[in-house]
Amino acid sequence: MPASAVARRRLDFRAWEDLLADAERLARDGYDRAGKWSLAQALDHVGAGLRVAVAGSAKRMPWPMRMLARSCALPVMRSWRWIPAGIPAPVWWQPQVPSDAAAGAAVARFRREIDAFRAHQGPYHPHPAFDRLDREAYADLMLIHASHHLGFLVPRDGERA
Repeated sequence: MPASAVARRRLDFRAWEDLLADAERLARDGYDRAGKWSLAQALDHVGAGLRVAVAGSAKRMPWPMRMLARSCALPVMRSWRWIPAGIPAPVWWQPQVPSDAAAGAAVARFRREIDAFRAHQGPYHPHPAFDRLDREAYADLMLIHASHHLGFLVPRDGERA
């Protein structure tokens, strides 16, 4: 089904288990896209945030942008639990997997990334857009980010909202 004919879902994951259950259902039952990325690409993109938290990254937004994002955008995102559509990700944060990558393998990889994120001891590395976040804020941001991207993937089993 063309993306233009599919309405985006409004999701609000509050637990990793709920996020993984939705991703597994999408991989198992199929989905239609309301956006441009496949499930594998969405999970790779969101997984990048998890990988950066654990391993760090030299890639960062310029300092003024990070401070603006941290002080203005992050509180709004966390309060509304919503990210507006259409904000382009930097080239270095684009999905690194092809659109037709295997969804089941992508979910398995994402599960391992969540496990590593949750098991990480000590503070997380700075986020490329929001700088230093405490554990709770980082986890909340990742769940909101996943809600945003998986909302563009609509299950074929009849649930549309």
